[in-house]
This record gives sequence, C-alpha cells and structure tokens, in this order.
Amino acid sequence: MKKLSAIGVVLAALLAAAIALPALLRSDDRGGPPRLDGACQGRGALAAGAAEVPLRLPGPPTIAGFARLRWGAEGQRDPLAARAVVVGEPGCSVGILSLEILLVPPALARAVERQGRALGLDQVIVAATHTHAGPGGYWDSFLGGRLATAPYRPEAFAALEAAAVRALSEARAALAPARLQAGEGDASDLVMNRDGQEVDGRLVSVRLTRADGTPVARLVSLGSHPTMLGMRNRLLSGDWPGALMRSRPEPVLFLEGALGDQTTRVPAGVPGTPEGYAGAVEARLATVPLSAPDAAPAFGAARTRVLLPPASPGAAPAFLRPVAGWLFQGALPAEAGVVALRLGPLTLLATTAEPTARVAAGWRSAAGPGAEVVSLAGAYAGYVETRERMAAGKGETGRTYYGPALAERLGEAVALAARAARGER
Repeated sequence: MKKLSAIGVVLAALLAAAIALPALLRSDDRGGPPRLDGACQGRGALAAGAAEVPLRLPGPPTIAGFARLRWGAEGQRDPLAARAVVVGEPGCSVGILSLEILLVPPALARAVERQGRALGLDQVIVAATHTHAGPGGYWDSFLGGRLATAPYRPEAFAALEAAAVRALSEARAALAPARLQAGEGDASDLVMNRDGQEVDGRLVSVRLTRADGTPVARLVSLGSHPTMLGMRNRLLSGDWPGALMRSRPEPVLFLEGALGDQTTRVPAGVPGTPEGYAGAVEARLATVPLSAPDAAPAFGAARTRVLLPPASPGAAPAFLRPVAGWLFQGALPAEAGVVALRLGPLTLLATTAEPTARVAAGWRSAAGPGAEVVSLAGAYAGYVETRERMAAGKGETGRTYYGPALAERLGEAVALAARAARGER
C-alpha cells in the first residue's frame, strides 16, 4: 500500500510538473519599453457628431457581472445602448464608444477599431461602462465566460458588434462644427474605497455643443463600481451609469475612471437605487467648473502599445501562480494599448485595466497636467495594484491577473501616449 501511495505521489508530481513546465519556461522578461503606434494633432475648427443605438442581444438573454451557476436573465430592468461620439479637427479625428457591458473583449476591440479605420478615424476608444448587470455571452473565452460574462454565443457577439459599429458610423455621419468645454470636479463624498485606502472622487465633464449652444453630447467620467443591483439581481440593467446616461436628451457617454478599489457611497437622504445615485452624480456635475466654449481647442491623440507581464493571478497561492498563469494565458491579452486624447485642458488616458486610486495617481503624475485616467477601454487586462501592496498581498492583489510589474509597464505606456497626444517628443 505504501508503495502504491508513493507511486501515486510521484505521478501527481510529474503531472503537475508537466502542466507547469510551459509556464515555467516562459520568460518573465518578455517586456520592454512601450512603442508609439500612431499620433496626430488637430489644427483648426472642431467638429463633433454623436449617436445612440439600442443594445439588444438575441435570446435567450444571459446576464454578466458575477460568476454564477445560472446565467439566464429574467427580464430587463431598463434599456441598454451603445453610444458614440466622433470628434476631431483637420489632421486628427477620434471615435469614442461607451457600451453598457461589463468589459471589452479583444475581438470586439479589434472589430470596432477596424471599422474606425475604414471610416477614416485616426484612433478609436472602445469603453465599457462596467455594469455588473449587463448582457452576457459576447466573450469567446472559456474562463472569462464562466467567471464573468456567461458562456459564449456567437450571435450575442455579432449583435454587440453590429450595435457598436452602427453607433460609430452614425456619429461619424453627424459630424458638424462644434465647441468644447471641459473641466474636473470632486465627488469624493459619493465614492468609497472598499479597501479602506485612498478615495478617488475625480469627476470629469466634457460638453460638446453647436455654435448656438445646442447640445451635441457629454462625456462623463467617475471611478465608482456599478454594482448597486448586486449578484441576486437577474434583470438586465446599466446600473447607475445607465441611469445617468438616460438623464438627458442628448447622448451622454459614461467612461469609468480609476475604479479598481472604488465603489458607490450613497449620501444620506438619497434613494439607494441606481437612479438615486445617478441623480446625486448629475447634481454634482452641475457644479463642475468648465472651460469657456472653444471652437478650436487644443486637440490631439496617440496610441501606444506595450507587452504585458506573464499572467500570474493574484488569487492563487504563490507556488501555484505559474500553473494558474499558464491556464489563464489564453484568456488574457499579451499586450495592451493606451489611447491618449487631448481635449482642450484635459488629456483622457484610456487604459484597458482597472487601476486602483494609488496606481492612477502615479500615472497621472507621469502623464502631466490635465491627465485623467479612463478604465476598461480596449481588450480587458484586469486589475492593477501597486507593487508594494502586491508584495504584502493587500488591496486588490487577489483580483489581479498579471504580476507586480503591470503598474509600471502600463504607466510607461500612459506617459508616452500623453506626451505624443500633446505633440511632445
């Protein structure tokens, strides 16, 4: 019996080694500096167009946002949409998409970016509002589909892609002279850090209008997790960002800020519903100081790309991370893109990840004045925690997919994109 037990242990060890070997043979030094993948500067009059397209994924509908045993949705709480803005000046044009979904899978990012190039756009930002009650079935990933977005259905992906492309195309067709106002305010009392650390209540507001003041669109960014409806909810919804975007007649595009460790704090006297919280955010937006309307603001855009560290899920014990990383590597992107968009006094830094407040603060410092971090734009790369907290196993370490080098790697790409968008060498 002892001999058989020993043989079993040896066989188990050999199997574990065989599984781990591909991961162990991979280089931990596959990175390098980020590379610039295109930049442009606007020179002249601003033009903008916007569009909103209903988002209806075919049945039977599934609900994303949490790992579940049953993925079927039981109805729809509120309407969902794909919203787009195309903005530019002679020499530079950018498309921005805000989709009421949990995250952007790589295939969707590639498809919409191809359409953007076909429309003559220099850059495209494809962002998710990160609603944890949005539709599912659009991520062709075995692990991702079972941990976050529901099992993959090609028809769900096709419907999402069609809505996104239509919104972008209609926004491009609606281009006309516009004016821009932009500013940043504080909503720290509406946000809490779920790890008890820094609160990041940066509230970004961009307003696009025609010369006569007619609204074209608004861009809003705040880092606060849209999880108000919770895991037990089975009705499709945009959560509080959806309620905020439906609050005005013109298209409102919500872009997540640095939300890695940030979630909602409902003020006293405000209903604890998505609509109640959205109303509090809307009231705070009314107090954000905006720049004067500008028909030819400073405008530029740039994209950088950077290789990501090997996958190393922080939820796994340290000795199992090479094996876990090997299992995850097919579901995660090997590189990330960062798009910097200069809009007058602000520079939006669209990243693929969910950085914590402390990580985002470092990125903004490296990117320069007016820098504002946008999360969940492009192929999803997961959470980003500081190297120090990861070493101590604290903060959002358990939700990360890559090793401790991720914050620095993406930070270098952010800084390079910001400089290029401003036309700096």
